[in-house]
Amino acid sequence: MITVKTRYYAYLRELTGIREEEIVLNDGATVGTLIEHLIQKYGDRFKSYILADNMELKPSIAIAINGVKVSDEPLKRILRDGDTLVILPPISGGVIV
Repeated sequence: MITVKTRYYAYLRELTGIREEEIVLNDGATVGTLIEHLIQKYGDRFKSYILADNMELKPSIAIAINGVKVSDEPLKRILRDGDTLVILPPISGGVIV
């Protein structure tokens, strides 16, 4: 078994009602396994916010593990005990000049 800390920002914090949580998963779990767990826990609003119809991450959503963005097939990335995962929501705002 592994324990992964998951942090939530922006709208995901509103959906979950928390800033972070620790989730226990089986050895060999992937980011996709964790996402499935979170969808079961938080429901369809969570799912539709981060996943496209093809069950892949939406292009506007990024995954970071231990502070490093995962760019190559993030859902297949194997998690390790003690990892910290952040689901990065779309970035908006700023000034148009």
